[in-house]
Amino acid sequence: MAEIVGDYDAFHAGAEDRPSAADMLDWWRRVDVGSTGVVDESENARLIGVGFLRGRGRFSIADYYVHPDARGRGAGSLLVDWGERRTIEAGLEAVRPGTTANDSEGKELLESRGYRHIRSFYRMAVDLVDPPPTPEWPEGFSVALEPEEAHVLYETLEEAFEDHWGHEHRTFDDWMRQNAPLEERLCYVVRTAEGTPAAAQVCDEERFGSAWVSILGVRGPWRRKGLGAALLQQAFHDLFARGRRRVSLGVDAENTTGATRLYERVGMTVTLRDDAYEKVLEPAGVGGGTKLS
Repeated sequence: MAEIVGDYDAFHAGAEDRPSAADMLDWWRRVDVGSTGVVDESENARLIGVGFLRGRGRFSIADYYVHPDARGRGAGSLLVDWGERRTIEAGLEAVRPGTTANDSEGKELLESRGYRHIRSFYRMAVDLVDPPPTPEWPEGFSVALEPEEAHVLYETLEEAFEDHWGHEHRTFDDWMRQNAPLEERLCYVVRTAEGTPAAAQVCDEERFGSAWVSILGVRGPWRRKGLGAALLQQAFHDLFARGRRRVSLGVDAENTTGATRLYERVGMTVTLRDDAYEKVLEPAGVGGGTKLS
């Protein structure tokens, strides 16, 4: 699976970062609607495509990958069929798959099946050549690594993202299923002088071939005070000390809080663009057999 995903991103977007087997196992663990594979029976049942579905509110988020040398054999159609059927079986109303911006065949397939483009997302990265300076925190704020404060992390980040496009409220249990084990991650909480949580960030030392900022959020009353930049600089500083030289993250290309500009200010650049599509499903409209395993 890691080879398929890595080769797909390299072929369509020239991406240098590649997932490891451990990344795929961790990703698979977070899947809660379904996962599948497409095999080519003419090649001794070689795996040529994979699909994952994660539930989010009323819809499923679909990740489909077909190995570049297997294009044109119908594997993408099989994955789309499976994703629609499994989404309906899970009682969800819509499915949201994505493709890299350069995957013209993937886009044509989705659009031919009635999907519409709804959003684009960037993967951004920075290469740390020299040790980053120790960040200077805005007066009245302090930061600490607090992986044991799961409820604080959850509540702070849920509130920070409640006005973002596409956000669906998650229960604490749902959030933990997607983010545990926290003790293996870098979990930052920013507090005011009175101890009120103002911002939070969760990072991984290694994911998809680089260190990864999984989520960063600042609560509304404390935005535009420099907390986001300070959190990123703190992460760069700490990750560099742990031997990491490349840090990446994903961001909504149309983010209204200025996140993309913030990431550019701290030295990050766009390395990949994904285009997200959506289709509202009708149970009677899904049919056809597939050979999946």
